[in-house]
Amino acid sequence: MNSKEFHVLYQIYKQKRKMDETEIERKTGYTKEQVKEIVLCLTQKGWLKDRITEEGHQALEPYKVDNAIIMAAGFGLRSLPLSRFVPKGLYVVKGEVLIERQIQQLLEAGIQEIIVVVGYLKEQFQYLKEKYGVILVENEDYYRYNNISSLYAAKEFLKRSYICCSDNYFKENIFEAYVYDSYYACKYTEAYAEEYCVTKMEGEYITEIVKGGSHAWYTIGEAYFSAAFSQVFLTYLEQEYQKPETKKMLMDDFHIKHIAELPFRLVKYSDEMLQEFDTVEDVVAFDAEFATYRDMILKEAEKKQKKVPGIFVKYEEVERYNSATTDQHIGRLHLNENTFGPSPKCLDVLKEVTIQDLYEYDMASKDFLIEEISSAYSIPEDDIYIHNGSAELIKSVFSIVLERGDSILTSNPGWNYYESLAKEKFCEVFYYRVVKDDYRYYMDMEDILRKAAQYHPKIIVITNPHNPTGCRIDGKMVETIVKENPESLVLLDEAYWGFSETNVDVRRLVETYSNILIARTFSKYYGLANMRVGYGFCNAKVKHIFGLDLPLFRECSISRRMAVEAIRDKAYYEGMNEELNQVKIWFMDTLNQMEHVRVFQSDSNFVAVKIENVDMQAIREVLKEKGILIRLFYDQGEAVARISIAQREVMEEVVGVIKEYLQ
Repeated sequence: MNSKEFHVLYQIYKQKRKMDETEIERKTGYTKEQVKEIVLCLTQKGWLKDRITEEGHQALEPYKVDNAIIMAAGFGLRSLPLSRFVPKGLYVVKGEVLIERQIQQLLEAGIQEIIVVVGYLKEQFQYLKEKYGVILVENEDYYRYNNISSLYAAKEFLKRSYICCSDNYFKENIFEAYVYDSYYACKYTEAYAEEYCVTKMEGEYITEIVKGGSHAWYTIGEAYFSAAFSQVFLTYLEQEYQKPETKKMLMDDFHIKHIAELPFRLVKYSDEMLQEFDTVEDVVAFDAEFATYRDMILKEAEKKQKKVPGIFVKYEEVERYNSATTDQHIGRLHLNENTFGPSPKCLDVLKEVTIQDLYEYDMASKDFLIEEISSAYSIPEDDIYIHNGSAELIKSVFSIVLERGDSILTSNPGWNYYESLAKEKFCEVFYYRVVKDDYRYYMDMEDILRKAAQYHPKIIVITNPHNPTGCRIDGKMVETIVKENPESLVLLDEAYWGFSETNVDVRRLVETYSNILIARTFSKYYGLANMRVGYGFCNAKVKHIFGLDLPLFRECSISRRMAVEAIRDKAYYEGMNEELNQVKIWFMDTLNQMEHVRVFQSDSNFVAVKIENVDMQAIREVLKEKGILIRLFYDQGEAVARISIAQREVMEEVVGVIKEYLQ
């Protein structure tokens, strides 16, 4: 198959539908006459019949990409001093880790086998194995030889392979599942640059490359090796690698030496398609917020340089969860606060506060808030606990249950606070899937049970409704997870309880099983986030084990009195919830009418919004400029917005910004 036949056949394959000749012209850039001729030829060969045939699929197979090799072993000398502490591939640029963005793009393209060659600060890349299933290959020679040594370290994986640099930023996904022939990705420079510049071509193929040049296309480190190319490349590499001069080569140098035997096509990238970051200043020019990130890393590094007692050293590198700070009060749609606010009766509590309330501990024999919860939800008092917010409760439980070497099972996507807490205890984190159809997300029950059986986690985390997707799990499913995993603690995080109906039989669960703990909060539904009151349910024995039966000193009695008033004012919260749901339905319906926009059904006070073929980071930034803050999460590498529901006028502004951006 020639290149033109391949590109036409592949375009038809990608569309998975019948394409007219005009559309093929647009997609390939070929003339009308060329397209007619190619389509006729493909049809005659039996590869095309309105759509691609089975024979056509077979004809594409020799061009299917096997894997991608990402080189991430180097020092990044031109990025000092920052690269002393963080490898360039792990820089956070526009809210994304560079190498993760590239991995996600590869996965989106259908390339499942991804090899990351590590060396300098190799331990920082370890999390990629679990998070994305990548293969880590260590280049033990990274500190003394050039990047040809990284290809040598990964030589067993060289097949039909993308060769990538960990610090490249592709604005759009350039990766494909099928590639016709080997190529070098190149950018153009007018000014003189100390780069590997293409000086001669024969058709599409490079025949000469020299170091340094102007008004020329230069290589950028991203390439593709065909199967035949890899075979020849490996033959020469095996023959020559032990020579000292070879080990000091860049991949470009090695190619120049064998350019006659190793034909590369030239593929042109614009500045808009690809951002290269040689220095930290290059990154800041692309993302101004990177300067803040850089300063934070360097400041933390400075702290670490101060002497730390030896027994604490192992905790220095622990990555901890931090909430995003903000000084604004309107447009805070990134924290899932209940902006409709609590019952006015909660504020009335403050009118009755005495000086005694401020200096006395609450040491009463009975807890009036537990009594109120028991009465409201028909749960025995012994099975109820109160805590200083559900997040603090979760942290307490994790600190008691987990020991070094244990593991937890949580969702992906999900709230990464659980992950952070587990890693603070030097525990492994495994993930179960949250999947979706065209309308809503679902927790993958089979995947939960399979992963639980495989990894035997100490803690299984179920959020219900789920954060960040808003989906809900069936009560019978919860019981199945609890029942089939008696040696695991099932943490049912119901922070967003109240915004929709649930069929989880809390009383039955805590009375029947001793391996479940249900966490709730007054922060979300009841709108008392700043009062820091959490509560929940568990077996009385579990309650005692975790020290939840009687804290040393109770939570603020003023906050607990507000919580009591919130529980009692059912009429207010029914009205509040009705208003919130009306706004949510309007918001979802309005956005869903827009082309390429999908808002998924949600059982909480936030929704997940996906927009096809749009840079979600850019939308977030535009909203931020308008005083509206949202959060992004990643689903199979795709950015999805999580937007809290606020008053109608605020949501109208969100709709207006999105609509304007898409026009």
